[in-house]
Amino acid sequence: MALVRSDQRSRTRKQAVLSLERVPALSPTATQLLGRLARRNCDVHELAVLIERDPLLSAQILGIANSAAFGRAHPISSIQHAIAMIGIGTVRKFALARSISNLFGRRKIAPSFSITRFNLHSVATGMFLELLAEHVPLEDPEDAFLAGLFHDVGKLVIAVALPEQYEAILAAAAVTREPVLKSERLLLQTDHAELSAMAVDYWGLGESIRAAAAYHHEPDKSPAVSGKISLALAVSKVDAVVNAGGMSLLAAPLIAPEIPPLIFDGFSVDQESLIKRFAIEWTAAGVMFR
Repeated sequence: MALVRSDQRSRTRKQAVLSLERVPALSPTATQLLGRLARRNCDVHELAVLIERDPLLSAQILGIANSAAFGRAHPISSIQHAIAMIGIGTVRKFALARSISNLFGRRKIAPSFSITRFNLHSVATGMFLELLAEHVPLEDPEDAFLAGLFHDVGKLVIAVALPEQYEAILAAAAVTREPVLKSERLLLQTDHAELSAMAVDYWGLGESIRAAAAYHHEPDKSPAVSGKISLALAVSKVDAVVNAGGMSLLAAPLIAPEIPPLIFDGFSVDQESLIKRFAIEWTAAGVMFR
């Protein structure tokens, strides 16, 4: 009987890993967009040119610029005008997030999975990491936003490629009151962190982003970087702060948890001022994902 269970576990893990074959490849436009927008120093014209190469992304940004949220009396028809109206920093974050979720736009997805919450959580984590990189020496700080953006993409992979298993994972976690990560490992013999790392590797996004995804639940396993904080540890800490702040991929609990402290050995962080800065930036960016 044990051999049967072992064989079943092996098949389940193989099915989960093979689900990555259903992950769409990044188009040359998306690859260029991610590579360029990962850095903060792009100008309005350059950003507009990149976005205009993606018709779906262009339509989404124009739709937001012309929405009631921005109170425009006259229609905006150009991407450059939309960027000037919304703000280059906000559009940059939206374009980065949407370039990934748009890949899965035509795929059937698990009913309990929310693309809106996924985007909100991913962007919030990336934004907070970028701000953190200004205060402490992160490993590969230029990859901070993308590390936050991609750390949970494995959850999207499961919801798209294995929707029945995704629902079973949530149901099991609800019954046992164990972390979803534990249910993933029990039912899939892998977890979203490993699948996130595989997807990042498949898309060729770089080792530091891959390692951050792979180890964000076990940052002690991430390769040490002398004198710097690993992206995996930073993602782990920021992920917890963002979740406690109500921007979780799952529905918020009835009783909000306390915001955990951002503590890094050997480095001090003014968490209160960092959260205030994040709140200001999020006020502008968050409306685009609702």
